[in-house]
Amino acid sequence: MKPSLLLFFLLSFAVAQAQLYIGVRGGVTLPQGFYAESRMSDNQWMFTQGHQKMAGAGRGWLGGVDVSFALPVHPALEITFQADFMQSGVSKNVKEYYDIRWATRFQNCSQYLMQLPKLRNIPIMAGVRYAHPASTTIDFYGEALAGVNLRYISDWNFAYSPADWPVDQPQSFDDYACADLRTYAPATTFAFRLGAGFIIAKRVTLGASFNMLGAAPLEWDRTDIARYNIYGTIVENSRTEHVTHTDINPTLLLVHLGFRLPATRRTVQDW
Repeated sequence: MKPSLLLFFLLSFAVAQAQLYIGVRGGVTLPQGFYAESRMSDNQWMFTQGHQKMAGAGRGWLGGVDVSFALPVHPALEITFQADFMQSGVSKNVKEYYDIRWATRFQNCSQYLMQLPKLRNIPIMAGVRYAHPASTTIDFYGEALAGVNLRYISDWNFAYSPADWPVDQPQSFDDYACADLRTYAPATTFAFRLGAGFIIAKRVTLGASFNMLGAAPLEWDRTDIARYNIYGTIVENSRTEHVTHTDINPTLLLVHLGFRLPATRRTVQDW
């Protein structure tokens, strides 16, 4: 029998005999390093093509699932599979900068609208977790995981209309005289996670983890649209360009609270 096939059967047997846990969790995301940096006073936010690596991400939230196997050979050692959805907006500095900039630049316009992007990450990872009893009801755990991250960024769009534009109450970007529409390309990167925390009464988890979700170029399609009212007829001119910018590297600290239940009967002594 080939070694790889033998290893497969051994792992399959171990998983079949293991205690299976299924859990859910939620928490907050705290951007770190260049992922959180903006320096808006220097107009150096990444999305304006002003400076490398700076994403200006703000605090956000996460929701995820955790499937773990407590191995019979050592019940305190678990193989864990985790998937999370994380979302955050831009930082307070970025929002305030554009509020001031737009108030000045478009003070003579009848209408203007801005939609800043949302930053979304979906890491899918596998790894190991080891728990050590801290008391009769509380276990301290540490974990290390690796996998892939699916990065998505929602559109960043803004538009404005001069005072004489015929639409009195525009409802969407299509109703404005001038628009700048930006659609970002998704990216898939290698990611890893180091975490620690507590398991309370074998059910409740309280932990934190440091996440490096992988660097990849920021790419987007930018469409500039200008509409004119010529003798009652709306004429539109548009231009689209593809932009490849510097890398963006989501780096986050996660703080999360979860709950998990055993999905199989115990086959080993509970740790």
